Amino acid sequence: MTTRVTTIELGDPLPTIPLPPGATGLLALLRRGGRPVGLVWLRDVAGEVRPAQLRAAIAAQAPAGQADPAPPVAPAAEEPLSIVVCTHERPDDLERCLEALAPLAARGHELIVVDNAPRGARTAEVAARFPARYLREPRPGLDHARNLGLRAATRPIVAYTDDDAVPDPCWAAALQAPFGDPAVGCVTGLVLPLELETPAQEQFEVYCAHRRDFQARVLAAPATPPAAGGVAGMGANMAFRRELLLRLGGFDPRLDGGRATRSGGDTDMFARVLEAGARIVYTPDALVWHRHRRTDAELRSCIYGYGVGLYSFLTKRLVEGRDAQALVIGARWLVGPVVKGLWRRLRGRAAVPASLLLLELAGAFEGPLAYARESWAARSGGGL
Repeated sequence: MTTRVTTIELGDPLPTIPLPPGATGLLALLRRGGRPVGLVWLRDVAGEVRPAQLRAAIAAQAPAGQADPAPPVAPAAEEPLSIVVCTHERPDDLERCLEALAPLAARGHELIVVDNAPRGARTAEVAARFPARYLREPRPGLDHARNLGLRAATRPIVAYTDDDAVPDPCWAAALQAPFGDPAVGCVTGLVLPLELETPAQEQFEVYCAHRRDFQARVLAAPATPPAAGGVAGMGANMAFRRELLLRLGGFDPRLDGGRATRSGGDTDMFARVLEAGARIVYTPDALVWHRHRRTDAELRSCIYGYGVGLYSFLTKRLVEGRDAQALVIGARWLVGPVVKGLWRRLRGRAAVPASLLLLELAGAFEGPLAYARESWAARSGGGL
């Protein structure tokens, strides 16, 4: 059972879309004038999807899921970015990512690959085939790698994407544009599935459905409390003013992949950006395609890790920041997915399996302990 992922330009006649053998669904990104405005997901189809089926699906979801794109914000100057890709033993994913980024390097953007705790030479061999600076960070931890990329960057804006993501051609320009406003310290963007070829990938996409937002928005404290920084975006698609990140001490190496906390480094940085008084802009025009976890074991580990990381971050906010909002946000995020799942089931829509919600809940209970273990281990170290 697979779902074909494709793109439809609403300004063109709707096409007939053939499905590969065995495919039972179609997930289509809707674009208007090239800009993302919505999604349609047709299930229980086979062979091909005809224009009439597409038209009906688009009409059915338009009020809830289709947005009129806001006018694009012109950047203050066409200034190239430093683009950092942190990777750990995923050379095939990295090669696909760098193939998408190579045209940006040709246009003057700086491309940096940070190999985190490498066990072999394959990552270096892949990076050597592209116009990228290759760096090794021997200390395990995604935030150690992010910080090394930050220190090595030479441009005022530093963008991050994951090795298992494929940035859209307009990604860098869309990330850069909002920085024309000096009050903006961070920009995030849309993350969509690169493929839906396994049940685990489809389940993860259902899990992420509430993050598929096609309306641009600006976040600032106090309207968005720092403890709610997770609503700003995802680590696979984010950019910051380099000076601001350095002033904030870089990413917290106690958090995220490769550490006991398993995730949360991006959320923590979003919170600190808001706390510093800077704005965060989310724009769906900055799009990356993400390869979701393919196996059930990978999916379960990922969802559990999200729970661990989120509540590690909230524990940090409570313990170190004396932020009482962390208690409110923590309680809301425990209850919210269950309520949303029940609502989707009542409306006949695909809902996150209860087993995944329970996994995330179990991870939430480990979060404070993981934060405590990493804090104890880091007492003799520094931020960057």
